[in-house]
Amino acid sequence: MKKFCAHRGLSKLMPENTLPAFAAALALGADEIEFDIRLTKDQKLIVSHDGTLERISDGEGKLKEKTLEELLALNIGVKHGWEVGFCTAEEVFEQFANKIVFNMHLKEHGEDGYLIRELVKLVDKYNAHGSVYFAGSPSELEWMEKVAPEIPRTAIQLPKDTVEIYEMATKYHCTGVQFWLGMFDDALIEKMHAAGINCNLYYADTPEDYDKYFAMGIDTLLTNRMDLANKYRK
Repeated sequence: MKKFCAHRGLSKLMPENTLPAFAAALALGADEIEFDIRLTKDQKLIVSHDGTLERISDGEGKLKEKTLEELLALNIGVKHGWEVGFCTAEEVFEQFANKIVFNMHLKEHGEDGYLIRELVKLVDKYNAHGSVYFAGSPSELEWMEKVAPEIPRTAIQLPKDTVEIYEMATKYHCTGVQFWLGMFDDALIEKMHAAGINCNLYYADTPEDYDKYFAMGIDTLLTNRMDLANKYRK
């Protein structure tokens, strides 16, 4: 079955990585939501793609230098004319665990794998082992396998990474990979499938691209336009 993963929720039309954006994606029939997790200054798990605040909020500076309380006082809907705040990883679990699959992009691992260990506690607390997976680059994958081997892993090859994605996926015993546009072809998809590895793609936002990449064999498309994906399915 070809699947859609709402990238940061309904991120093209709503403030990204927010509870309303995730709720909209769920309502529009997304199979998965993708969201990014970082650590605050006081070691709390917060949902944010960026490590700096200027693009995504009315704040300034580095996210890791702010406490959770300081971050929750900011508005991350300002670019859309909204009033909405950051959410914590636990709030996402509280609202959506076991209602939709979580594709969690770990932007860091924390000291001694702290971020990953804290996430596993949430997976246990909400009994969500069957509907979550972790995604990341080599430094995070290594810690995922070390401290949370029971959680499925998806390898992401970023443009700066020197390790090829197939090597990365097999080295860290991943069940999936997440391609970037321009960094894969039909042969690589076939190679992954032959090894039993699921293939995600970041990203596709038009019906034409949905057709193109599903025809190539992509299993799950990340999209910023779950509204268009919903219409495409119908």
